[in-house]
This record gives sequence, structure tokens and C-alpha cells, in this order.
Amino acid sequence: MRKCLLLFSLFTLYTLLPSINYAEDYMYGDLPGEGQNVREPAVAGRFYPDSKAELSKKINKYLDKALIEGLPGKPVAIISPHAGYQYSGAVAAYGYKAIKDHGYKRVIVLAPSHYSRYRGASILDVEAYKTPLGLVRLNQGICNNLINNPPFIGTFKNAHKREHSLETQLPFLQTVLGDDFELIPVLISRLNNEEFDFIADKLKPIIDENTLIVASSDFTHYGYGYDYVPFRKDVEANLRRLDYGAFERILALDFNGFYQYKRATGITACGFMPIALLMKLLPSDAQGKILQYDTSGSILGNFDSSVSYASIVFTRDNEPPDIIGDNNGLTSDEKLTLLQTARKTLEYCVKEGKRPDLNSGEYALSHTLKEKRGVFVTLNKNGNLRGCIGYIQPREQLFKAVVDNTINSSMNDGRFRPVSEDELSDIEIDISVLSPIKKISGAEKFIIGKHGIIIHLEGMRAVFLPQVATEQGWDREETLAHLCNKAGLPSYAWKDDEMEFFVFTAEVFHEDKSLAMK
Repeated sequence: MRKCLLLFSLFTLYTLLPSINYAEDYMYGDLPGEGQNVREPAVAGRFYPDSKAELSKKINKYLDKALIEGLPGKPVAIISPHAGYQYSGAVAAYGYKAIKDHGYKRVIVLAPSHYSRYRGASILDVEAYKTPLGLVRLNQGICNNLINNPPFIGTFKNAHKREHSLETQLPFLQTVLGDDFELIPVLISRLNNEEFDFIADKLKPIIDENTLIVASSDFTHYGYGYDYVPFRKDVEANLRRLDYGAFERILALDFNGFYQYKRATGITACGFMPIALLMKLLPSDAQGKILQYDTSGSILGNFDSSVSYASIVFTRDNEPPDIIGDNNGLTSDEKLTLLQTARKTLEYCVKEGKRPDLNSGEYALSHTLKEKRGVFVTLNKNGNLRGCIGYIQPREQLFKAVVDNTINSSMNDGRFRPVSEDELSDIEIDISVLSPIKKISGAEKFIIGKHGIIIHLEGMRAVFLPQVATEQGWDREETLAHLCNKAGLPSYAWKDDEMEFFVFTAEVFHEDKSLAMK
């Protein structure tokens, strides 16, 4: 086992380290290099098999095991990992399973440069990329037009010589799309705000309904080999919490929040720049979903060194923009199970001062209760709020998320003191199971009584559940004014041109008083 871990450590340090200190190179104004007509594979035989038969067999095996639930619309983009297939291939398969059979004619791959540092984006001046599965043709007309748009897009040939982040996506694309698509391969190093906007403006005109965008990225690189050890205890749980904090901002298409999160945590997601650029390219009504998540630490059973992987898909539904469909409704038995779970959790953590063990098989959990869903748990005492905390984005299975947020609402809501034992008989529980969130174009799209609302401005944010405005008797403007105050902003801040609005729906159900007394 030690030998295995040593080999993995050497492998990851050599192939995945995102911050190697090579001399800086600048390509502003560079003209396309003459190059070869075909870019030969650089990591075949190391990151994935160099045999066509073996590679095809491995990818199809991953795809067969990837189970995708129904998506709300056609995928327009995926975020996919790029480590050796033995580590990230099973996760990557989920994103590629989701895009299968959608007939894309063009794929833009946004990938990070691991081994060269420069400003802007680099597109290699070749006719095709080669893998053991064959050639992937470029649209040379589009690529040449992009290359000839200095100062922020050009060709820096050295960056492509041994780069794996783009190459590892191609065999999956070839497997699920065949050879009937054209490639726009964009290798990204460092970008500032001006460069993000410039490159996004150049790419947007080539994106149509038959275009897929792939952002290539692994997430947290943890361990001394990566010079990133923000915690030493509960590493697996803390890595998950750290990664899902990034996912929350990504799914909300919160470009500024994603940047602020990186500054606050130092999270070592090597594809940070491609993901941030993707946010600039996606339409405001794109809906994100996490399909699969894993870590090399979990795969190897050792978290001394670990890299995180996720497959995330963005879709557009067939409804008009800014319209949100309802949740798939929970059955009465499922609602009762969640309410009983919340009640037992509340009673136990208040009386015993610790988390209950609810994994003993006491509950027959349906498929829905095992799904990851956003959920809030609200505690009311004699008709007044006594605590309310939840997850906007799906983080845990619904059953576990209810346990987590019952504890948080009773013990960790900073607006209230912890719930005491003598209050238990007076407290009633509400549970709100959330739909995915969607960005809307303006406050006028926010529907009182239907939508929960999130606002975001200059790092300040706040949320109201759908029932809040109705319970308080507020109209739209009053709701937004109170929400601004909750975020620490002036009551009129919702009128700011830079204010961002996100909405969701919720299935809300209440605890019966008789249940609370049991």
C-alpha cells in the first residue's frame, strides 16, 4: 500500500500540480506558429490507454456505470475532470453520458495551462488533435479568426507540448459524439477582468444550439505536495465542504462570488480560469447540476494527498427563460418521514447535546429521500420564528440534509440562543424542499408567493424562502427592501443596476401539533 501511495504521489506531483514555477512567457501580439498539421497525443499510455481497443473498452465501461437521472433540458456545457482515467475517468463519464445523443456539431474546450504561464488564451495552429481513437478536426476558419485577434488570443506553442487538461477530454468526446463534430481548443492561463470579457465576446458569436462547451478542471488539490494544507483533521469532510462551497457559486453563475471564494479559501482548483470564463459564456437561464463527485483520497483510502473531481452539467429547459418548474412532489409518507426525522433529531440534540444516530435502518428511505436536494428547516415557537437554516444548493442526501439543518436551526442560528429542553413542546417544524435556483433578468420576474428570492451585490447576499413574503403580507418592493436590509444593504439597493437576482420554488410542509407532542 505504501508503494502504491508513493507512486500516486509522484504521479500527481508530476502530472497535476497546478502551480509549477516556470518562467513567465507572454504571447500578446504573437502570430500563429507554423507547427505541425496534427497535434500528437502527449499523455496516451500514462493518463489513459494508448491502445484503441483498450481505451474504447475502458471509456464505455465508465459510461455504462454512469447513471443519469432525467435532466430538465438539453445540456449546453459541462465541467469535467482531467486527471488520469484511473482516478477521474468514472466521474468524467457522468458528464459525457449526459451529453450523449444530443447531436452537437461543435465543441469548445476551455482548459487550463499547467506547465506554461502567459496572459490570455492560446489556440494551437493545427488541423487536428490525435488520440488512439483517431483524429479530432478543428474548425480552422474559426480558430484562425480567434488567433488573429491579439492581444489576448494567440498561439503559444510551448504551452501545448505536454498539456493533458485538454487532451484527456477528447477520447470521451470521440466516444459519445463520434467524428461528426469540430473542435475549438482553447488553452487558458491567466486572465483579468478585461481579458475575460474580451475572450468571451469573441467566443459568444460561435455558440449556437448545436455547440457544447467543456470546461476542464479538477478541484481541490490537497496535501504538502500541492502546498495546500488548510486543515489536518476531518480531511475528507472538510474537502467536501470546501469543494461544495465552490460548486454553490458555480451553479449560481456567480462570477464575483467565485472569485471571492478563491481569495477567501485559496482553493486550488486548477481550472479556475476556464470555469470563470464559462460563467461569462453561459446564458442567464442555464441551470447547473452536480452529477458526480469523488476524490483520489477516497479512491486510494488515504487523504495525505488528494485531488477532487466533479462532473457538473448546465442545461437549458424548454420553458421560457426565467420560468421555474415545480419540484417533483414528495409523497405523504416521504414528508412524514422527514418530519419525524427532524423531530427526533431536535429532541435528541437538545437533550443529549450531540447528533443522533439515525442510520440504523429505522427508516425505509425512498429514492427521493436519498437524492441530493436543497432544503431548509424552520423552527417556530408559538407562531414566531425560532430558527431557520438550510442549504440553497444540494449538498447532502435530503434525509441527511434535514438532520444537519435541524441541528443548525436549533443550535447554530446566530439570531437566537440555542433551543432549550423546556421549549421543545412549544416548537413546530416546517421543512422546505427547494428546486434548483435560476438567475432572472430583473426584479420584475420575481413572483410573490411562488418564488424564493436570493439577491447578490458586491459580495453581500441574502435569501428569503417563498413563504416569507406571503406570511408577512409584503408586496414585491417591500420584500426586496427587507431582503436588502437582511443582506446589510440599504433598502433601495435592489434597484442598483449591478444587483443580481436568483429565484427558486419550494415544497413546504408542516409538522402536525400532535406529532410534535409524541
